[in-house]
This record gives sequence, C-alpha cells and structure tokens, in this order.
Amino acid sequence: MPRILRVLAALLVATMLVLTGTVFATDELEEKYDELQRLQEQIRETESRLGSVRRQERGVLEELSVLEQRLEQAQRELARLEKELKATENQISETTRALAEAEAELERQVEILGNRLRALYENGTVTYLDVLLSATDFSDFLNRADLMQDIISQDVVLLESIQQKREEIAQKKAELEEQRERLLTLQQQAEAKKAQIEADAAQREQLLEKIQAEKDVYEAALDELERTSRKLEEMIRRLQQERSGEALVSPGKGAMQWPTGPTRRISSPFGMRHHPILGTNRMHSGLDIVAPHGQAVYAAAPGTVLFSGPQGGYGNTVIIDHGGGISTLYGHNSALLVKAGDTVIRGQTIARVGSTGLSTGPHVHFEVRVNGSPVNPMDWLP
Repeated sequence: MPRILRVLAALLVATMLVLTGTVFATDELEEKYDELQRLQEQIRETESRLGSVRRQERGVLEELSVLEQRLEQAQRELARLEKELKATENQISETTRALAEAEAELERQVEILGNRLRALYENGTVTYLDVLLSATDFSDFLNRADLMQDIISQDVVLLESIQQKREEIAQKKAELEEQRERLLTLQQQAEAKKAQIEADAAQREQLLEKIQAEKDVYEAALDELERTSRKLEEMIRRLQQERSGEALVSPGKGAMQWPTGPTRRISSPFGMRHHPILGTNRMHSGLDIVAPHGQAVYAAAPGTVLFSGPQGGYGNTVIIDHGGGISTLYGHNSALLVKAGDTVIRGQTIARVGSTGLSTGPHVHFEVRVNGSPVNPMDWLP
C-alpha cells in the first residue's frame, strides 16, 4: 500500500510539474507577446515620426529648388541690369563728349561773330547802313542789301542751330543721368533681393541638415527596434513550437478560406513593395484585401486565439494559433469579436473590417506564418 501511495505521489508531482511548466510556458509566451506589442507600438511611432521627417525633408528640398530657381533668375536680372547700366554709362560718356564739342563749337562761332563786330568797331563807325549807302548804283545797293541780309541771317541761324543742338544734347544727357539713377536703384534692389534669397537658402540648408540628422537618428532607431523585434519574434517562435500540438491545418492550396469571404480584391500582394505611407521599399509580409468598412472578418482555419488587441502598425489585430507552428494574423480591424484563449472554428466571425494602425483605407491585412516566419498566403488560399 505504501508503495502504491509513493507511485501515486510521484505521478501527482510529475503531473504538477508538467502543468506548472505549461503554465509558465504560457505565461512567458503571453509576456513575450505583450513585449512584442509594446515594441511594435514603438516601431509604429518611430515609423510615423520618420515619415513626418521625410516629408519635411522633401518639403525643404522643394523649397531649396524654388530658391535656386529664384536665385538664378535674380542673377540673370542683375547681369542684365549691369549690362544695361554699362551701356548707359557709355552713352553718357559719348553724350558728354558731344555736349563738350557742341559747347566748344558755340563758343567758336560766338568768338567769330565777336571778332567781326570788333573789326567793324576798330575800323571806324562803319555800320551796315554805311555799307549800303556806299553803293555805286541801285543794283549795287540791292546786292549789298541781299549780302548783308544773308550774313545776318546766317549768323542768327548758325547761333540758333548750335544753341538748339547744345540744348538737345544737354537734355539727352539729363535723361541718361536719370536713367542711370534708375538703373542704379534697380541694381541695388536686385542685389538686395539676391542677398535675401541667398540668406533664405542658407537658412533652409541649415534646416535641411538638422532634418537629415534627425532622419538618420530615426532610421537608426527603427533599424534597432526591428532587430529587437526579430529577436523577440524568434523567442515567441521557439516558445510557440515548445507548446504547440498537432497542426489543425495541412499546408497546401485551399487549406484555408479567405478571411473576407467572397470579397477577394487584393490591393497589395505578398513581397517587396513601396510603402504607401512611409515612402520606402519594405517587405510586405501578407496580403491587403480591400473590403467595406464593418464587413465580417472570418477565421481562415480552426485554432486558438493567441492575441486580440492593438498591435502597433497593424492596428486592432487578431492572431490565431493553428498548431504545428502555423498561425494567421488579421490586421487593421475596426472591431474585435474574440479574445485571447478563445477557440475558433474555420469561417467564424472574429472581427470587423477597418482602417486602424498604418492604413490608407478599409482593408484586411492577412498573414500566414510558419514557425513565426511569414509565407505567401496565396499558397494556402483556394
């Protein structure tokens, strides 16, 4: 009897150890899932900040491109004004020379006229009337009158012509001086505009350097978070293998049903893609299936709910364990209808379609993982 009791006691202890180990394993797995959830939330926040910084970078680069165009335009305008100013300076020099020549000619003609008048005065009181009265006959008188009239007229016309030319040249010089002042003003304005553009460009360059440094920090942080996430996923994968039983689904085409039922329009397939929000090429670990907001999301195969709740960039997420290291993930839901530990059957409604997390519109992000590694869901769907 004591021997039987000892055997029963040993069996009881062994059973308790197994159960305790299972509980510990389960608790550890849940703990790692919670840790992964917090880590993925950090990844989502970092990705969001990185996306914001990259948008700022694009904006500053666009501003710098506009400033460069404006600077080139200002430099062209300044070059044009300098060329026009130089031409005006040359015209002013030519006009000043012509004005000096006209004034010299005027002075020369005035001097000739003065010499003639002095000669008349020095030779006596001979006047134009004396010249006329000394004519020998009437014909000579008329000739003398015409000659004197021509001399007087020519002197007057010459003096008026020189004076008019002098005034015209002086007027042109004044206009050119005014034009030079206008060009100097425009040149100063163009130089000030160019200096302002250069200052703005320098400021944006400094901002760009700051943004790019911040971007480098976020990229490094994201890389580190993703490395940590992969290590954590490996630990979860190991724990899941330790506690997993027989697979409830066999690998192969048609092993699972579509999580959206007859709605099967894929907006983004499995594999590398250009992320619509982050703007970078990243691995897309599942299918994005477009569906109306609020539509039912179905379990693709029977299993046990491992996780139901917010999951970083996946938004409201359900993860189902199908045994044998096989699991499925349903992301971006608007509502969750199951909780961790629930047993579900194939085709059971587990959530409602939404656009939570990093999403551009209502859809289901559907993943199939084998031992924690994502595989192409199309190899499992009918």
